[in-house]
Amino acid sequence: MKSVVSLVFSLFLGLTLCAQQVGIDKPNASKNGSSCDVIRDIKTPLSHVFDPATAPSVWMMPVDEASEMPLPTGIDENLRREIDAARSARRHPINPRGIYHDQPTAPNSIITQPQRGVEVPPGSGTPNDNHIAVGNDGKIVSVMNTVIRVHNDTGKIIKAFTLDYFANNPNIKKDPIPTMNRTYDPRVMYDPFKDRYIVVFMHGTTDKNSFIIVGFSTTNDPAKPWNVYKVPGTPIQDTVWSDYPIVSQNREDMFFTVNLLHNGSSWEEGFVEAVIWQLNKEDGFNGDTLHKNFFHNIKYNGVSIWSICAIQNGPKPDGIDNYFMSVRPYTKENDTLFVHRITNTLRSGQANYELGVLKSPLKYGFPSSALQPDTAFLLRTNDARVLSGVRIGTQLHYFQNCMNFKTMQAHIMHGSIYNLTTLRDAATPQGIAYWNKGGAVTKAHLFSNDSLDFGYPAVAAAGEESNNELLGQDPSMIVTSVYSGAKHFPGTGVFFINRYGEYSNYQILKKGQSIINYTFIKPKEQRWGDYEGIQAKYNEKGVFYLVGSWGKGNNMNAYVARVKIKDTVADNPISTVRVFPIPTTENLNIEFQVNTQSTIIGELFNTSGQSMGIESGIASNQNASDNQNRFTLHVEPGTHRYALHTHGLAKGVYIIRLQKTEGSWYHTSDTQSFTFIVQ
Repeated sequence: MKSVVSLVFSLFLGLTLCAQQVGIDKPNASKNGSSCDVIRDIKTPLSHVFDPATAPSVWMMPVDEASEMPLPTGIDENLRREIDAARSARRHPINPRGIYHDQPTAPNSIITQPQRGVEVPPGSGTPNDNHIAVGNDGKIVSVMNTVIRVHNDTGKIIKAFTLDYFANNPNIKKDPIPTMNRTYDPRVMYDPFKDRYIVVFMHGTTDKNSFIIVGFSTTNDPAKPWNVYKVPGTPIQDTVWSDYPIVSQNREDMFFTVNLLHNGSSWEEGFVEAVIWQLNKEDGFNGDTLHKNFFHNIKYNGVSIWSICAIQNGPKPDGIDNYFMSVRPYTKENDTLFVHRITNTLRSGQANYELGVLKSPLKYGFPSSALQPDTAFLLRTNDARVLSGVRIGTQLHYFQNCMNFKTMQAHIMHGSIYNLTTLRDAATPQGIAYWNKGGAVTKAHLFSNDSLDFGYPAVAAAGEESNNELLGQDPSMIVTSVYSGAKHFPGTGVFFINRYGEYSNYQILKKGQSIINYTFIKPKEQRWGDYEGIQAKYNEKGVFYLVGSWGKGNNMNAYVARVKIKDTVADNPISTVRVFPIPTTENLNIEFQVNTQSTIIGELFNTSGQSMGIESGIASNQNASDNQNRFTLHVEPGTHRYALHTHGLAKGVYIIRLQKTEGSWYHTSDTQSFTFIVQ
């Protein structure tokens, strides 16, 4: 059975900005002990144009001992072994060869609907490092290890080529940049505004050969030519190299984060710093010189912040600002959260860095390794770093591998931060300064299962798009992950979180057929994957494409699937009013259903029964009006949702009363009242 632990916490959000200077901006130490440098407008010329038609198709590549991908930065092997030993001591004896296949969890009122999927041949190397993008016309790009694959809308592979072919210039016999023959960690994105694709991956594991390869499709067909750029992996001109990219985008720019590592150091000792790159997408799509900003020396109390995760923007990658998340992933138990923000676009010349330091109400911790039916072969869950996240309006949601401290299983932490700044646009160039006022609200949930370990969550926004950020926030999300267990071969599944914060059961999409057992890796250090991928099909409501991993032939294989959300809570007529989120910060969503044409009058009271004056913001809706003490809604039959602005209210408990002036309210009474909390 799935269980969800939920807590709420509120505290002050501290900030700092990078100093605004020409050229290299110097660190700016702030009251909260943070600092950052930025190098502006770095230029990288086009390296070459890659035409997939010139590359031989690659369908399946053998796995060999030389192809294990680098481990993510900072894995504390001693801590991992200590935690695994403690879990083993607590675990009841089981039959190591007792293989079972449970049926997928019975669907509840919030479910996913798998529509189709395709098994993808394994690529060269391990782990899979899966990622995916899908265009509005249905073309899919999936990346895995060293291979890029182009699929049609049914999942059939129509072209596949290696990262090596992509990275090297076929027209220059002696490339001034070293031959790209050590490629790994691919990521891919689709830009729904330009109808183009972007690929990012790494090359090299020393300062002599470290590059970040960035490719931009020249058309909406990923099987056609790409503009390719080679960004140096040694941007601070030191004996470091770049590793483990995480990508995101807004309407104008793309971002990726990497970790800089010392040459020849252990994973525990080699970390130098995590950095953020900001790139102009239009440059890349046009094949022009690529303009970039580089944010580095990102520290808190003089210590570099580990592993910064770029947060997606949803439901579409719109807006100006971009957010990033970090935690302290290498300790047994911690609650520190770091929220990073890059404000403004690259072309504005005013892109700056801010840091907020928060606390999670539910402590996270270094996860145990995942079990397999043959428990001699444990699966790495790496650490507790933030792996994926999405910003929806003024909310930020993030997901990480995490220890379940009660069972010592590897489960998924879902953290939420409310009361971020809104997007800035032409109408409000400075945005709404909730962020600067502080008062951010944090929530945390542990998504768990009695018999399964989880790993490598990836999230996509699943709510409806709205032109009004405050009125239209729908924080629905879909999350994919891999799973395994003492009675379950490794496979891929998914779960859904609806707008009310309710969780679906975990639904298995692809069952594993074998354990993972790479002969060239120590039995208790099997690589399971460093990340998975999921993306909404932007022009088809409720449809998502994902890529995950599953066990077959003792290896991890990939699985590309199409799923559709079925939210019966939202789709079916409701019999009661629902208000969310609770607690709220800047607005309260009110959702109700009426059977006839009606007029609804709403009033707000404190707990003493005093009517509260409020600027509701509801009057901006058609057929609605408001004054200081009440609002009026004229509605047709059906389900309706409005947002009541609450940012002018003091923290505390309030009551909202809704009265239907014609007929009866759900055939029970003329009035309904609800209590909510403003944080």
